[in-house]
Amino acid sequence: MAEDYSDMSPKGYDLNTHNNDEKKLRLQEMEPPKKKKKPRPFRDNLHEFMSNTTLHGFRYIADKNFSHVERVWWFFMVVCSIAVCAIFIRKVWIKWDESPVIVSFADTSNSVWHIPFPAVTLCTETKPRQTVFNFTKINFDLRNNPSQVSPEDLKTFQDMLLLCNYASDPNGGPEIVEDIKSSIATLQRLAPTRDDVFLDCLWDNLNCEQMFFHTLTKDGYCFTFNMLSAEEMFRTENLHKDYYHVAGHNKSAWTLERGYPPGETIKTYPRRGPSYGGVEFEVILLTDIRDLDQVCRGPVQGFKIWLHNPAELPNMGQNFFRLPIKHQSAAAVTPRVTATSDGLKHYPPHKRNCFFPEERYLSFFRIYTQRNCELECSSNHTAYRCGCVPLYMPHGPDTKVCGPGKRQCVTNAFEELSLSKSALDEDSKHLTKKCDCLEACTELKYDAEVSQAVYDLTTYRRHSNPDIAHGWRLPSGLVVYFAEELFTSLRRSELYGGVDFLANCGGIMGLFMGFSFLSVIEIIYYFTLRLFCRIRQSSTVVAE
Repeated sequence: MAEDYSDMSPKGYDLNTHNNDEKKLRLQEMEPPKKKKKPRPFRDNLHEFMSNTTLHGFRYIADKNFSHVERVWWFFMVVCSIAVCAIFIRKVWIKWDESPVIVSFADTSNSVWHIPFPAVTLCTETKPRQTVFNFTKINFDLRNNPSQVSPEDLKTFQDMLLLCNYASDPNGGPEIVEDIKSSIATLQRLAPTRDDVFLDCLWDNLNCEQMFFHTLTKDGYCFTFNMLSAEEMFRTENLHKDYYHVAGHNKSAWTLERGYPPGETIKTYPRRGPSYGGVEFEVILLTDIRDLDQVCRGPVQGFKIWLHNPAELPNMGQNFFRLPIKHQSAAAVTPRVTATSDGLKHYPPHKRNCFFPEERYLSFFRIYTQRNCELECSSNHTAYRCGCVPLYMPHGPDTKVCGPGKRQCVTNAFEELSLSKSALDEDSKHLTKKCDCLEACTELKYDAEVSQAVYDLTTYRRHSNPDIAHGWRLPSGLVVYFAEELFTSLRRSELYGGVDFLANCGGIMGLFMGFSFLSVIEIIYYFTLRLFCRIRQSSTVVAE
């Protein structure tokens, strides 16, 4: 039987194979050649970044193995995470921008040795001594029989109206003090002398004349202890020369910013007060009842006391306490010191809410404090509104002094400035920008807790004085001392620094997106170097 070898033929499996190959060749020749994909470096680079980035959620958006619905869901989640990050970072930014400074207690306590004893300014309510000039009688005559008042008495009366609150000239009085030197001489002549006011002073074996100097305040000429001299407090080159505001010429080695220099002894100036809880400063004051004049100052008699920074001019219109006649007032003083860290110097003053000395220039004062600034601002504003300033305010050589006829204008100017500071008057808000009196970055203030007791020297006489024995001169006592040996100061420092802000932002972005510093490097790499390489590569492909 013959064998069948047909299955061993090359065409044994498919006799039509040759025909099929020919058909395929014809179809290939008929089909147009396929175009190569055009390179898209930006899109391809973005797709590669989203597929490989360490940021959470992006690779799910770019992964084509996920369904369209899943990719849209992940896109929504990533957008929500970015939005939440933006909201939280905005809140951190607002907190950093609006309140970058915190005032807190210092880590350690300080001794009262490191600060000066407070300056003590005392003013008697007796302005014109009635035994020298009967102000009440002249006031009565001017209202009932003005022809009996001599020109000399009228001039003296008008000069005293610069200090008197409860009396006025029926004719209004002059608006400008023409002969200011004569008026100042009258005020000094009628005011109680140092011998009239002080009976005894107790401080380190000093007498009253060595301790107290005249100071011109809103209440006239008063007596001040432990304050800087006029040369150290004022820019005398910008100040008028008609009369003085501060007497005495004590030289000081102390400054508000640096304190006492190393090695300074207890005998330095301003004087220190090392002891506490006992008698540190004591004076015995006298009031002559024969000189009392209630028409000028009203029914309240005695003394006004103000404890203040030695570098500040006393302003008796605020922060004083009274010392009644035949009473003793004991003031337990607690210093209030605020310092500012050097790390805040690069912040704008209105963000840290204080001025360093070199940042705020005062025309009349060498030393910047908030109260000195406010006093200078009040002087400038009153001069602008009224064309003159009150007697006690520092002013330039070309500025006039207001007379009693300008009292209402001065009062209105003060009220306008006060309303502008409180923002109650919309029309006068711009005045606060002219003042711009922030706190000093180094600030020293004194708080006092005052107690009083009856004080009578008629039965216990330190000095045999017949006027005291007969009750013509009534005593008053004042004691001032530090309440504690140590005090805790305040410190103004950064609440949020640049590092804190960066750490907060990094924590938020890490929580919601897995963001890190290397993520920034990754983004920079993909959209700079990697993108540049892809563009060059695509340009080469297109050229080929």
